[in-house]
Amino acid sequence: MYGFAGNRKLLAIKEREVIKDRWLKERLDTILPAIMNERQLDLWVIAGREYHEDPIAETLFPSAVDSSRRLTLFAFFLNRDGSVERYVIHPNPAFAPFYVRAWKPGGEDQWECLARLIRERDPRQIGINLSEHYSFCDGLTHTHYQKLLAAIGDKYAARVVSAEKVALDWLEIRSQEELSAYPDIAEAARSLAAEALSNDVITPGVTNTSEVVDWIRQQVSDLGIQTSFFPTVDVVRKGGDRLEDVVILPGDIVHIDFGIHYLGLATDTQQLAYVPRAGEDEAPRGLQAAMQTALRLEEIIEENFVEGRTGNEIFRRCMQQAREEGIRAMLYSHPIGNHCHAAGPLIGLYDRQEPIPIRGDLPLRNRTCFAMEFNIRQYVPEWEQDVVLYLEEPISFVGDKVHYLAKRQRSFAYIR
Repeated sequence: MYGFAGNRKLLAIKEREVIKDRWLKERLDTILPAIMNERQLDLWVIAGREYHEDPIAETLFPSAVDSSRRLTLFAFFLNRDGSVERYVIHPNPAFAPFYVRAWKPGGEDQWECLARLIRERDPRQIGINLSEHYSFCDGLTHTHYQKLLAAIGDKYAARVVSAEKVALDWLEIRSQEELSAYPDIAEAARSLAAEALSNDVITPGVTNTSEVVDWIRQQVSDLGIQTSFFPTVDVVRKGGDRLEDVVILPGDIVHIDFGIHYLGLATDTQQLAYVPRAGEDEAPRGLQAAMQTALRLEEIIEENFVEGRTGNEIFRRCMQQAREEGIRAMLYSHPIGNHCHAAGPLIGLYDRQEPIPIRGDLPLRNRTCFAMEFNIRQYVPEWEQDVVLYLEEPISFVGDKVHYLAKRQRSFAYIR
């Protein structure tokens, strides 16, 4: 339905725009009122500045709007009946029917129009995108902050608060249509990663890991989409750990870290392949056992995804259970959505295997998506050393249950 990278066919640009506009309308009609009611925020003001966009403003543009065009102001007013009036203060007709266009050039400027709307509705709180801890929620520039306060006057300036919680909710919670589409998007990325880790791309003893990176970047570009971050391909080799920019050899574990950005949603996945040596049909038993340990850690993470638990609580419980089962693990999972490292609770960090203040204190919410990212370290007798396996699976959390967004890797792929 949403296109699939396995057959090198994704949706045409116009088809993508129709879908993204439908998703935007659904989100504005359902998610926006729900989060503003939950947080009891009377007014949310977003100011977009051309070439220096607020991250939230970028998620509010219809497909026919590509930037703030000098200045775009959004004003979302929460009514007593729980509905939300959505205003845009910009003359571009493409903002309709998503928003009511509240301003016509001439009698007042855009800031004066916003001030008039505020005086007419007299909100108790005015939320703006200022945040110390979350870059997504800190998009209001200092210049526009000053212009806002000057326009609304001292009375309403005293009512200005951070819209951080609503902004996080807006970015974190996925609509039903987005959740329906995410598996296709994740599977498209998985298909590309699987081909990258195959004999179609890799000739052992010839192909360099950097050439695989170049190949996958070119494939994504040819599809008319973008990677969600710069991909990496490396190997884990007997006698060492991860090696980059090397020729892939028999006996190597080949590891890819890769994601795409399509229809406004990002993916993030890590996959593993093994290059059999002469006389081998599959990976050594020790490596296969390590893969089973990694799969067990995935199950532990699944079990500890419970709505309302903070990212830090999930981290502590998972690591404690892993230790009890003798698994040497690192856990550093993160939300995915409009961004690759998206809004929502952090569950550890790669360089900080401990509870993360502030960002790890956010609770797990329903209808959210994550990259289940981790590694395990296990002794492999055939290699006479510890080996680290790095894996990452895109998942959704819906109805108090983890759902894999793409086909879960259960064993090594093979490059013969």
